[in-house]
Amino acid sequence: IAPRAPENLPRQQQMKIEKSGVLKLFPTYVWATQLAAETYQAINRDIRSRIDIIRQQRQDLDRGGQWQTDQDLHLHPELAGLADVVLKTARGICESLTIDYGDLAITGCWANVSQQGYAHRQHIHPNNFLSGAYYVDTAPGSDTIAFHDPRPQAGLIVPPARNQDLSNPDRITLDVREGMLVMFPAWLQHSVPPNMSDRTRTSVAFNVMFPDFGTRMASPLWKGDTST
Repeated sequence: IAPRAPENLPRQQQMKIEKSGVLKLFPTYVWATQLAAETYQAINRDIRSRIDIIRQQRQDLDRGGQWQTDQDLHLHPELAGLADVVLKTARGICESLTIDYGDLAITGCWANVSQQGYAHRQHIHPNNFLSGAYYVDTAPGSDTIAFHDPRPQAGLIVPPARNQDLSNPDRITLDVREGMLVMFPAWLQHSVPPNMSDRTRTSVAFNVMFPDFGTRMASPLWKGDTST
């Protein structure tokens, strides 16, 4: 929308505009999917079953207030339902981004269990294309994930904004709930605020990568002037 010139300016000083617009360059995508109850209830039941087995093997885990499993949960049969949803969603993301790829694989998958007062610090997931979290147990006060502005220079000047929206903060907080799948670029800084509820928060994090990246996709994206 072109700005309107003040009417009290002399005619020769009024700004004349033929066309104007806003270019949204280099967007950062976060994909959120809420599964239907008939889908996520069975997935959550299976995940809780595997976590209960882990608790039986290590009864001291919950005493620490927060713990994580090893990164091989996707290899257990109880996680087959979630793994299928993750890979189907990741393929849809790649198609929407028009990425030419051969296949996708989950390279790591682990549970995060946090009691009241515990948070997850700001971090990224190196050596992967996509990362994400799936929510098994949430409650008011333990139902958000935060994403941080990936542009390091954007904080040089931070003028106050009259209205806060998705275009001007340096951190965006996304509300989540049981059965929600959130996926994002693995390079995107994210964190989890402290659990302010009296219930245990349980989520499953994961990474997704192209298994044949080195042989299929890592070559330079340009052509030489002559063949060798």
